[in-house]
Amino acid sequence: MKDMLTLQEKLTVAENMISTIQTSTDHEISELKKEVDILRTDNSFLKNHSAFCKNDLEKLNENLDNVTKSVTDVKVEVRYLTITLFDINDRYREMEKLVQYFNVSTENIKSEIADNDHKQSAALLELKTQHMKTIENIHNTTRALKADVNQYQMDHLKLSASVSSLELFRNNQTSIKCDPKQEVAFTAAVTSLSTTWNSGTLMFDVIITNVGNGYNPRSGVFTSPGKGTYVFYVSALEYSQQYLGLEIVLNNVSKVRLIGESAAAYQTGTNMVVLNLQKGDSVWVRHHRGKGYYSHSIPVTTFSGFLLPS
Repeated sequence: MKDMLTLQEKLTVAENMISTIQTSTDHEISELKKEVDILRTDNSFLKNHSAFCKNDLEKLNENLDNVTKSVTDVKVEVRYLTITLFDINDRYREMEKLVQYFNVSTENIKSEIADNDHKQSAALLELKTQHMKTIENIHNTTRALKADVNQYQMDHLKLSASVSSLELFRNNQTSIKCDPKQEVAFTAAVTSLSTTWNSGTLMFDVIITNVGNGYNPRSGVFTSPGKGTYVFYVSALEYSQQYLGLEIVLNNVSKVRLIGESAAAYQTGTNMVVLNLQKGDSVWVRHHRGKGYYSHSIPVTTFSGFLLPS
């Protein structure tokens, strides 16, 4: 009987424990259901969010493709720019060489100008000395002339006779000038430079030789005194890389051309022509291209011609 009571007590305790466990289990199950509902809600949200993320990823992939293409284009542009920079660098080096050459040329010109100034100063001093000597000679000559007035009057008749002889000689010379078989030769020059001359006839105004008087320094034109074969030659120096082109012209028709290039300063151009002329034909040197020319007190720019013997 005692065992039955003990067993009944233990059964009661067990039932109480089972009830407690059942209650706890129901509560936990309820909580788990709530958590499951929450997880389902989160899962649904994550699915929706995943869809959005997938769309974003697709857009990012498209953008990445576009960026890749843009990067490729940029790389191509960078290559072209690199090539252009190399070309610019080469040109810059060429410009540096040109500037260096220009500086050297400038120094040479300055040196030449200084040398010319020195020579001109010496020439002016020499001219001044000669001028003083000339004035002294004039004074001496004046005194001598005063002393010779009487002698002059006594020699008047002889002088008149000499004048008549001189007139006869001049007439003979005129006849020779008109003779087409006479010798004809000339060389004319310019003894100063010009930086601006750019049209018309080049005036070689300094006569060095003019046998036959065919060349006129006032017009710069040679006029043939008679029929024959003539040779003409021109030498000209261009001024400081300004380029110079000249032509030998017969009766306004260009026959030959000379060029003084501008690749370097003070380049000489020359040319020669043989022409068959009639009496009265005109030959001169005419501007073709460029501007200016260079010369010196001892000429470097000249125009020459002569008649070939028949």
